[in-house]
Amino acid sequence: ETFGVVESVKAASDIFLPVSGTVVKINEALVDEPELVNADAFENWMVCVEMDNLAELDELMDATAYETICND
Repeated sequence: ETFGVVESVKAASDIFLPVSGTVVKINEALVDEPELVNADAFENWMVCVEMDNLAELDELMDATAYETICND
């Protein structure tokens, strides 16, 4: 399910949660400074999610796998 939109000069794209659950916290710092995500996406999280099914974590990539896909 979408939880937000990322906009750039050329396009706008929906942001999807990769797991089921409820958003319980939003990083308010990103409202005024969305560029913080580009500076350090691990430090500058967007939302905290209370997951419905922890087994869904097994389906996600880790940072190394994601970096490999981005560099291919």
